[in-house]
Amino acid sequence: MQFCSLKSLLPLVLFATLLGCASQPEIAAPQTPQELYLRGVFTWWEADENFKLQQVDDDLYKAEAELIADGQPYDFRFADSQWSSGANCGYLNKAQDEVVGLGKRVSATCHAVNNNFKFTPRETGVYEFFIDFSQPERPQVYIERKG
Repeated sequence: MQFCSLKSLLPLVLFATLLGCASQPEIAAPQTPQELYLRGVFTWWEADENFKLQQVDDDLYKAEAELIADGQPYDFRFADSQWSSGANCGYLNKAQDEVVGLGKRVSATCHAVNNNFKFTPRETGVYEFFIDFSQPERPQVYIERKG
């Protein structure tokens, strides 16, 4: 008798298992963009409170950095204090998105490992580094000169 009740449960267990396999995992956006930092050579890659992202609009965040125009590119990315997966934002496509120019939007992925953006300022000054999460699966990054 015990065998019959287990046998009758088998189709239910198989159905439940298949339902679990059919669902696709959701791509998570960074936990909270407010917990992200602008990290780069100018911050010694540290999660420095002076470079913590500030909310500008609903899905738009920025941090500022003073840069010297010495002809060398500055490597940077947006990441939390632990370099966590899903909160480690670098370029999406090396050929199209690695080099950021003033006002040029490039795509990011927050599941990056060593995908550093590069920016070479033409003038010494303060620059605003923006990341727009209105499309969480493909955030947009751009830079503007302050002032």
